[in-house]
Amino acid sequence: MEHLTKLSESAEEVISINPSPDGRWAAYVTNYESRPSTLTIVETKSPFKKIMREKVSKYYFVNNHTIVVLSGHVMNLINLESGTVKEILDVNKIDFAKRNNLLLVHFNSVQNNRLEIYDHSLKIVQTVENVNRWDIGKEDIIVLSKDEKKEKLSRIYQLKDNGKKSVELWSTENEVFTMGESKSGLGGFVVSARSNSGLRFFYIKEGVSPIELSDQSMQGFTYTEVYPSSDEDAIYLRIQKVKSEKNSIVDIWYGNEQDLSNYTKEQLEKHDILWYPKENRFFMLDNNFTGFTAIGKSNMFLKMKIDKNLVDIHDRHFLPNNKEIYLWNSKTQKDVLLPLDDGHINIDPAGNLLLINSVKDKGWIMFDVGSGSYKPLGWSQESMPYFLGSDKILWISGNELWQQEIKNLKKKRLMSVQTDEIELYKPNQIYTGIGTYRLSEYLNGDETFVLIAKNKELRTSSYMVWKNKRIESVIEDTSDRIQYFSGNSKEQFFWIEDNYNKAFTIMTKNKSAKAFPIFNSNISDTASKQIKKIQVEYKGPAGEKLEASLYLPANFDARKTYPVVLSIYEQQQRFMNKFLLPTFKNSRGINARLLLESGYLVVFPDITYGEEGPGRSALLCINNLLDEIKKITCADMGKVGLMGQSFGGYETNFIATHSDRFSAFISGNSISDIIHTSYAYNYNFDGPDYWRYEEGQFRMKGSFVNNKQKYIDNNPIYSAHHIKAPMLLWAGTSDKNVDPEESKSLFNVLRKYQKPAVLLNYRNEGHSLGKDAAQKDLSLKILEWYDYFLMKKKDIPWIKKQMKDAF
Repeated sequence: MEHLTKLSESAEEVISINPSPDGRWAAYVTNYESRPSTLTIVETKSPFKKIMREKVSKYYFVNNHTIVVLSGHVMNLINLESGTVKEILDVNKIDFAKRNNLLLVHFNSVQNNRLEIYDHSLKIVQTVENVNRWDIGKEDIIVLSKDEKKEKLSRIYQLKDNGKKSVELWSTENEVFTMGESKSGLGGFVVSARSNSGLRFFYIKEGVSPIELSDQSMQGFTYTEVYPSSDEDAIYLRIQKVKSEKNSIVDIWYGNEQDLSNYTKEQLEKHDILWYPKENRFFMLDNNFTGFTAIGKSNMFLKMKIDKNLVDIHDRHFLPNNKEIYLWNSKTQKDVLLPLDDGHINIDPAGNLLLINSVKDKGWIMFDVGSGSYKPLGWSQESMPYFLGSDKILWISGNELWQQEIKNLKKKRLMSVQTDEIELYKPNQIYTGIGTYRLSEYLNGDETFVLIAKNKELRTSSYMVWKNKRIESVIEDTSDRIQYFSGNSKEQFFWIEDNYNKAFTIMTKNKSAKAFPIFNSNISDTASKQIKKIQVEYKGPAGEKLEASLYLPANFDARKTYPVVLSIYEQQQRFMNKFLLPTFKNSRGINARLLLESGYLVVFPDITYGEEGPGRSALLCINNLLDEIKKITCADMGKVGLMGQSFGGYETNFIATHSDRFSAFISGNSISDIIHTSYAYNYNFDGPDYWRYEEGQFRMKGSFVNNKQKYIDNNPIYSAHHIKAPMLLWAGTSDKNVDPEESKSLFNVLRKYQKPAVLLNYRNEGHSLGKDAAQKDLSLKILEWYDYFLMKKKDIPWIKKQMKDAF
């Protein structure tokens, strides 16, 4: 325990990297087990000077050689060239408007809630007193000010002349609730203010008298949000209020209600409206549709029809798309039904075109928003398009990169890579309300972008830059995990790389020069470099090749045998290049490094699923894996533990009821009765859970009514009395995804039939543990459970209390 504590206390986890504009400096944040997080600013070339600060809440590079850092209520202005530091006290908050290169510094009440605005050279260009808050929009910054001592009025100012001036736009005696840009062709701002009759809505703009949305039907609303509008004369508002309760004695649920969250949450009256301030009118959007999304500036909106035939809003979630999506003109009120897509639409940011992955055409088509006509583009459904400027489309098809002219649809292959697939790294994205993959994905017209080449079988990747019609390598093919990759206009790149036995390393690369590290973490942890990994191959339900990662301890001795711990959850190999950080802060209690340090072999297998169902498929996969592991002479097959959480816990529960190959089990926040839970209410998703069982994660391919025997055959609790090895169960009492009663039910079966079992109920914890104390307690108890049953360390009081009469 002393060794594990010392190891975890010295461990470093690097969680971000942010370079200065010119790349000469880089700031990174390091987390620790019990110490405060640390911000380090490091020079990226010799002599690699460092500046460190603890408990940092915000920091910004305001220019190439200056960084501002806020810790508590103290702001430091640090000149990185000279090393001089200017300390400013009583700071409440800092913000940075990147578009204007303006630093906003807000002081607390000791300094009269003053807002100071600095330019990029850190000269104060303006001061505003008594500031409550501000909003940085795409175009403008507005500030809310109120002198509590002298007047009742709240005043809203717009910053002008790059922050040097402020213009008062509006004042009110009411409390301002929200304020921000109108997100429409009208410009100006939308403000909501609280009153006795609910929110009042105002449109304000310099030189224009404030306009209120005044209508008797608009009273009582308590929340609002502004969305982009393609109608240049209209502001798109979403408003809502709590419905009054008609009956406080009983809640009545109706079978024809699609969204059962209307019964479990506050019942809300919601409306989407287009407000025309100049005409002092509004238009209520059709509530038979959802996800209204502005398309350019041509009065066109996308909208999705609500399927009234569904029993529940989650139905068909995992089935092929059948949702009707329309293009609606707010001026003419006319609809155009779009060709059925497979869930993917790419929206031209200018609003002129839609790229639709058409089900009928079995490939991509280009839909002209103005004419309503469309053309096939000659690309398969697997290809991915990105708008490139205003006249081209960039296509990724497998391992090839193509360019297509929008005007004449001519194609040109730009490159191909000897890899399985390529992926565009971080294109610009604008999400919509009609589906995750119905969005704008685009690049600006400079035609410079980053590509990731991936080799699926080897699980390796490389990073390259396309610039000036040629490709340049940045990161060679590697099995390392790459995080926080970024670059600047000077072709200097930064990233963090790590692997299971390679601690977090911050790397940089200048143009064609060789990459080099600017920080190596966990230098004192020399044992991590000695950890080895074996890839174990075995067969899945259909005879497919599967792999498991088997880790050997740092001090591994081939002449010895070691107990084995398996941690299961579907397919896990894509996560196996992550540094094995020793920590007790584990939301699922599982930490491979702590187990390795305690003398175990640790295995993370892949599980696939066949027609027999999820439980039986998991059992087959794990049995096949164990048959291969027993060929490894250092594995003690008489001392094998199995563990899992959530769906991995369900798999653990099922395997435990059908296998005598394990000496101890651990199952967390897991389902024990899939027949009950498939029809039970899930408060995480606010509805019945059968959709996840029938076509989702459980892959039952049908309901219990249609597949009774399959459900019975894959239900752990029906065979729980057959469990032979001791079982540790744990649950969060506030878990909304898996009812804690599922763990209690399995515990009750084990208890009734006098099987060794312990249940840990973590108070006020959810599906994964969130509090440090609970995470550490569970991590310790998992280690102790396996030490007791696999290492025969019997001096563990809380387990002895259960086991004293067991054998």
